[in-house]
Order: sequence, then structure tokens, then C-alpha cells
Amino acid sequence: MNKVTRLTIDPDDPNLDSGIWIGGEIAYVADWPVNPEGQPLMHLFSIHCNTLSQHVDIPYLPQDKYISVFSTYSASEYFLDQVTYAGDELEWNENILAGYTYVSVSSHPLTSVCPIPPIPLSGGRLIEMELDDQEFPACSFFSPTLPNGVKGIEHLVEEYQLVCQIYSGDFPDPYRDILGLSDANGYLFLRKGLASAHAPFDAIFFVQTA
Repeated sequence: MNKVTRLTIDPDDPNLDSGIWIGGEIAYVADWPVNPEGQPLMHLFSIHCNTLSQHVDIPYLPQDKYISVFSTYSASEYFLDQVTYAGDELEWNENILAGYTYVSVSSHPLTSVCPIPPIPLSGGRLIEMELDDQEFPACSFFSPTLPNGVKGIEHLVEEYQLVCQIYSGDFPDPYRDILGLSDANGYLFLRKGLASAHAPFDAIFFVQTA
């Protein structure tokens, strides 16, 4: 069994006491990020690290930091290939490095307002649970251990620590395809401190599907 902290998203509860919230028009970023086409990215979720660390135990989760995660999204056009990374060098260069997803890690709670209609602000509730060793979890949760189903990114764990899996289908309607498909998973990784200072980003986010 693998103990994890499940994240449930409740659009009727904007309580932010857990240290994570989903959507909303405000994010921890000085300048709102755009993708290579110049389109503003969608704010997926934000984390107040000091508060979250009171509820989950994730190595390398930095104290006194503020994290916001963004991704390309379209309600009418296909975009899954632009946010996917499964170990392919072309995906890394053209998706992650290019900026189709973006993670802001800040020491100051500077905020900007979303220039596009945002996902409705939703609170996140945290519940301890266990995953079977053979289970392929279709849910959002925090865990320092790679879950079953993640493909081709074993090399990343030398420099980055998994923070959470975010399940697209957990988002409120009409955003259950926020990651490209309703059964897609997004993964947030944080750089493992000064020992990996050569890593290109302090944090990365990408999507995978079965």
C-alpha cells in the first residue's frame, strides 16, 4: 500500500485553508504567462507552501514560497499534444521548454489577474488514503512517490521531486477536459534544491494520458 493525500475539488467551497486552490482569477505571478502563440495560459491551481506543508509531507516543498501552475487550454480546439510530455526529447523542447505549460515559484505573494475567463474558484480538501500497489489512480493526490501509469520520465527524478498528480476529471464543469481529456493526468514536479541547480526550471508541469 502507498499512503497519499487525496485532493478533492469543491466548487461550492472556496475554503483555502488547505494551502491549495483551483482556478480563480488571481495567481501568484507578476506577469501573466502566454504560450508560443501568444495566448494567455489558464490558471489551474496555486499553492501556499507554508500552509500546504502543514497537511502533506513532500520532500523539497520549499518554505516561504508561492506556486502557481498554468497550462494551455481551449474549449474548441485540440491542444493535448502541446501539453504532453512522456520522455520524448521533441515533446520536452517543443512543449515544456517552449512554454505551453508554466509554473511560477515565487518568494513574494505577488499576484496578477487572469486576462481570460478563469476556472471558477474552488477550494481543495485533503484526505489521507491508501493506494494499492497495483492501482492506477484516477484521482488527484499529493505523494512523493511516482504513481503507476506515469511513462518515460524516470530520468526526471534525479533532479525533480513529484509533488502531485492532478486528474482532469476532478475539475468542475465545464472544465473536466482542462488537461485535454477528462481522463488525463497532470504532474507537478519541483527541483531538488541546490544539488540540481543546473536543472532548467524550479518546477515543471506536464500532462500524460493512458
